[in-house]
Amino acid sequence: MPLVRRSSTPLAALALATALLGCAASNRQPRPRYKPAPQLRGCGASECVEAQLELRPWADTRHRRGRLIYHCDPGSELDGREDPEVERLILVIHGHAEPSQIPAMTMAPGLGQLLAIRSAMSLAAERDPSFDPSRVAIIAPTFQRAGEWQPYTDEDPRMWAWSGSSYNTGGLSEEGRGRLGGVKAEPVSSFEILDELLRQSLVKFPQLQQIVLVGHSAGAQAVHRYALLGVGVHEHLEKQGVRLRYVVANPGLYAFPLRRRKLPPGRAQVPPGRGQGDTQHWRWSVPKACPGYDDWGHGLAGLPERGDERGRRSVDYAIEQYLRPVDRKLARRGRHNLWSHDGQQALRRALWLQYASREVWHLQAARDYASTFGDSCKATSQGRSRFERFSNFQEAWLGLLGVDASNLHFVAVEHLHDQHDARAIYTSEAGLHLLFR
Repeated sequence: MPLVRRSSTPLAALALATALLGCAASNRQPRPRYKPAPQLRGCGASECVEAQLELRPWADTRHRRGRLIYHCDPGSELDGREDPEVERLILVIHGHAEPSQIPAMTMAPGLGQLLAIRSAMSLAAERDPSFDPSRVAIIAPTFQRAGEWQPYTDEDPRMWAWSGSSYNTGGLSEEGRGRLGGVKAEPVSSFEILDELLRQSLVKFPQLQQIVLVGHSAGAQAVHRYALLGVGVHEHLEKQGVRLRYVVANPGLYAFPLRRRKLPPGRAQVPPGRGQGDTQHWRWSVPKACPGYDDWGHGLAGLPERGDERGRRSVDYAIEQYLRPVDRKLARRGRHNLWSHDGQQALRRALWLQYASREVWHLQAARDYASTFGDSCKATSQGRSRFERFSNFQEAWLGLLGVDASNLHFVAVEHLHDQHDARAIYTSEAGLHLLFR
């Protein structure tokens, strides 16, 4: 029989366990934390605050439990008292941090964008003495990432969190549960969050005249796709006398409007590499051996996905409000069977018409030729670089769709010190003009 040494008292075992836990704790790296807003450089207590958004029970929407953190200038909290001084709201959407970047982050992504907008606003005030920053409110939500460490969702299961960068396609947040298993955060589309921010802003700022919805990089993708998938909030704002401007700055990808892509002669795909836009002799054709290249996010195919309530509402709205007045027959066929050939044709044309009705400004750093997304054929089929994708997207809209695109604007921004930086493009001449004039 093997000899087993037993502790003479339970206290000895407890002491041993405590010592082991102490050793493990001493070897464990401290968990990173976003610093509170007042501790961050350039954002004192009088300059920005952290607030929480919850959905209100509007008559035409389904209420969902959950919360989202956003940062804003003091006094612009949406659950505070009305502010009749504000005439312009800048709603800014952050980009996508890589997993390797998250442990070193000391600033919430939304707050980083708010500070970039504040830098641009300071520059605008220096250059134009008549510009009054007190008439401008800035709101910057943070779309937390699920499945990895994120401070808000770790501390509060009621916080909404999205898988990867799915927030920029209108994806649903993941269900958040408390320690006892109860649902604390119900799945919600990131685009419903943007709807809510716009709706609540209309109540908060009764003298509002214009909203600028702006994003950089993955945030620009969110702004671009949100402009495609409306459910009537944009139109409601316009009826209330509020103009909505979309600013899409340096996105990595677009929801391409047509199935064809610009391909090199004799090639069925676009090889990765530097993309300077030297594609004058390329041809528009359907890529081969690249499954999913036109799926939603990269294109418009497959909308709405099964179970995608927001996508279905958006498509139905676009067909009824934008396609039906100009082509009743196609609209009827689309409503009858959305997944048929005619249905998909109706979907595309309806979304084209809706997007073209918006004031959308596409800004792209003119020297951003770097190859991005590696050898992903879904990305390179749009172009080898951000600049090339921008150029091809512009060519498709202005020359291939047969839709009046006079509301859509395309600006290649020169003389940037950094070709992919939010602050650089917001403080450019084009950025200042679109944000504050």
